[in-house]
Amino acid sequence: MHEQPQIIILGNGPINTELAEQVDNCPSVVRFNRCAAMPAHLGKRCTDLWLLGRGRQAQSLLEEPLVMPLEGLNKIMVTDPAPNLFMQQLFKLIRRHGRLDHGDALFNYYGTGLQQERLTQQFRQSLLAYLLTLGPIIHKPYCPSSGTLAIAHYLKLFSKVHIAGFGFQGWKRHPWHLEKRYVAELIDENKVVVLD
Repeated sequence: MHEQPQIIILGNGPINTELAEQVDNCPSVVRFNRCAAMPAHLGKRCTDLWLLGRGRQAQSLLEEPLVMPLEGLNKIMVTDPAPNLFMQQLFKLIRRHGRLDHGDALFNYYGTGLQQERLTQQFRQSLLAYLLTLGPIIHKPYCPSSGTLAIAHYLKLFSKVHIAGFGFQGWKRHPWHLEKRYVAELIDENKVVVLD
């Protein structure tokens, strides 16, 4: 008999396993941005919604808001640290839309009456520094992916996390091969359990 997860982190990669019952019975369920369109076989529960705070994807979450049901939602996490206001004015001036921060607007839209938190630059940089000890880089990384940041964040709160939908691919400025190695270490240590 499998243990009932206390927290499930659902990445946006393809998940073919039927997880609805496990997800909907889990106390804490983490999803990202558009939640991979919330397919029925992944349930409806989402207690923690992680949103990108900067760039066009963040802006699209305001212009084309989520319409899917998110049962049990109690926390919004913005993955980008609080912005430097001077730099934000500069980015507006020079039209660097990819660097503009929408975190406060996302909190106002999605987070009314909910817990609101941003990841700190220190947390992101410390995880990146650790990942860079695991092997050579392919492209100069900007930061870890949201999924890997979530795993590291919740392992500070839970002794074990369950995950699904982690494909370790996408934007080239995430160190995917190092993140995959990091998660493999955690699986070996029985701190991460893969559901799919």
